[in-house]
Amino acid sequence: MAGLANVFGYGAMTNHQNDIRNSRSIMIIGMNPAENHPISMQHILTAKEVNRAVIISVDPRFTKTSAFANMYVRIRSGTDIPFVFGLINIILANGWEDKKAINERTYGFEELKAEVAKYDAATVADITGASKEELFRVAKAMAE
Repeated sequence: MAGLANVFGYGAMTNHQNDIRNSRSIMIIGMNPAENHPISMQHILTAKEVNRAVIISVDPRFTKTSAFANMYVRIRSGTDIPFVFGLINIILANGWEDKKAINERTYGFEELKAEVAKYDAATVADITGASKEELFRVAKAMAE
């Protein structure tokens, strides 16, 4: 929030809550909107019901949000970045990425690819405590 306040003048999200309703997959890492952001959770549940969105809760704790999720993945505290890098690595290795969006909307993607290459599924499973199977399931859900 401090970063958003410095850049945009206020510490709030830069996207619209209604956009969540149009999502087809939603990954929530280390947050519990069912208890901390009930309005956001209503948008998430609408996406789940109306769009059949896959809700993925990634958290060291099983929360009320995790109970609403289609998938719950327990990771060790502080391992969210290796978890996300592992997902990116799996998506790229399987050719599931949106090449058009990457070509049109990203900068420094080759550097990202080089960095995430270090985070294969076995390494990420060891770091995070999530199984390789969970990693593949989440990566596939996000890519689809």
